[in-house]
Amino acid sequence: MKRALHILIAICLAALAAPAWAADTEGCLACHQYRGLSRISSDGKSIEVFYVDPNYYSMSLGPHAVLKCTDCHERSQVEVFPHLPVSPVDCQRLCHITGPNQVEVRFSHDQVAGMLEHSVHNQKNLAIANDLLGKPLKDGESRCLLCHDEPSFRHDGQSMAAADAPIQRCDTCHDEQLPINTRQFYWHVVARAEPARNKLDIVRTCAMCHSNPAIRARFNLPDVTASYLFSFHGKAVLLGSEETAGCLDCHAGQTLNVHEIIAPTDPASPTNPANLPDTCRAPACHRDAGARLTSAAVHLELSGGWDVEFFIACLFILLILFTFIPSLLMTALKMLDVVIGRRDPEEHARQQKVQRMLEDPKTRAQLTRFTVHQRLQHWLLATCFITLVLTGFPMKFADHEWARWLIGEFGGLSWARTIHHFAGAVLILGLLYHLIYIARGIRKECKTSGKSWVRALTGLPMFVGPADVKQMNGLMLYLVGIAKNRPAGGRFNAEEKFEYIGVFWGSIVLGITGSLMWFNTWTSQHLPGRILTIAIIIHTMEAFLALLHVGIVHMVSVIFSPRVFPLSKAMFTGETPASEMAEGHSEMLPRPEAPNA
Repeated sequence: MKRALHILIAICLAALAAPAWAADTEGCLACHQYRGLSRISSDGKSIEVFYVDPNYYSMSLGPHAVLKCTDCHERSQVEVFPHLPVSPVDCQRLCHITGPNQVEVRFSHDQVAGMLEHSVHNQKNLAIANDLLGKPLKDGESRCLLCHDEPSFRHDGQSMAAADAPIQRCDTCHDEQLPINTRQFYWHVVARAEPARNKLDIVRTCAMCHSNPAIRARFNLPDVTASYLFSFHGKAVLLGSEETAGCLDCHAGQTLNVHEIIAPTDPASPTNPANLPDTCRAPACHRDAGARLTSAAVHLELSGGWDVEFFIACLFILLILFTFIPSLLMTALKMLDVVIGRRDPEEHARQQKVQRMLEDPKTRAQLTRFTVHQRLQHWLLATCFITLVLTGFPMKFADHEWARWLIGEFGGLSWARTIHHFAGAVLILGLLYHLIYIARGIRKECKTSGKSWVRALTGLPMFVGPADVKQMNGLMLYLVGIAKNRPAGGRFNAEEKFEYIGVFWGSIVLGITGSLMWFNTWTSQHLPGRILTIAIIIHTMEAFLALLHVGIVHMVSVIFSPRVFPLSKAMFTGETPASEMAEGHSEMLPRPEAPNA
């Protein structure tokens, strides 16, 4: 009775099902086309899903779309309903494929199995990996499935529709006279000329073993997935790039079969030191680069030893701690002064004097701190900086969703890099122009005053001298409550001068390191490739330091401080608000004349 009920259910499902598929002559999809077809495993720890996408067969989306289910599954086990316990599929089983001309062709994966046995992924190693992974594959199940899965869901409606035009053109000739399953040919043969998976999927597949602590300990392997994703190539892959080098581009190269991956110690390996220059200079990669490119770190690891990269990273961490932390502390203390309402006893009088000077056309010009020329340079710098941050920092945080979204808004990684390069070039040109601007100012001062160029240089408004260091110390003493009066600042106070030096230094460092990476072909031809690794570390650290200072310290001073909120008008009109002038630039105010003796 129970068996009859099962048969009746199968008949009803078959009646409700979509029309029969060409490859499904056995009627398996009558049941297996339903997504909810599943059961809880016998141990109660997992759910076994038996759904098969019918589009896989109707659209010929994969290599097995022309096979019957019993070409892989034992007929005696699945021809009855309900099925008998189904044995694991053996990927090396001999297949009997029948083409459109009804001629049977025998095929097996024995050749692939032979390739694997001569690679690092031989059956012994795969069996060990399967055990260490917790046995995701049962006894007797093909170890091929550790890396492979049936690509049933990789093609969306758009990609299938895009294939209709070439398939229809093929059908013009390949009809009954020249019978070929053109759709199967397209998806299986033509599509296989390109990787079946995108590069991020390949990294995930490799990471299943190469990031597993137990497997790495058993085979004495470093965490190559983490070090790859920390590198430039890995971050590009995380952001969706298909142009950058992935795992197979290096470890299988342009000529080897992906089943023949061998250890770097093997002389035939693409990653062997003797072969690595040619691997990196493959036509699809750095084809014009110098051989020394190979000393750049593809797997970037800073904690692996006491090398120069490690010391540079430590140096910048110390630089961040000893420059940003004091600046952040001073900013926090200034905000605390605002909250508690503490003011310099003389500030109110100075503010009234500033207000009177601003109201008088004769004295108003004396309080102008920035010329039109200087304001234009500032806005050029600000525009470049914002653009560089928006296009560059997603590379630093490529594993975050917001980074992928932002890169997508720029039209993809390629466009984002182009915009980043353009903004960087404008920043470098702006820096060169500013140097010419300074040189002209020094020359003019030398001519008019007769000073030497050294004295003219040290007399520039933004030059940091001993008095500025003393002023910074006095400001800190005032902010912590030790000093009663705030030290007076001139046209540019000590804080602004130190910020200017930071921008000057940062623009030079970022410009040099960015150019080395941008023109990496020239770099690898004339300098050791390791310079590229050092450049990317310095570029990243300096950019992070710049963002901390500008994004927190500078923005508080010119936007979020109650003295100037919502925005200081100094960079629009050149004039500083009265409260800000009285607080930080009181040396610009005329001193009261001493009484006559």
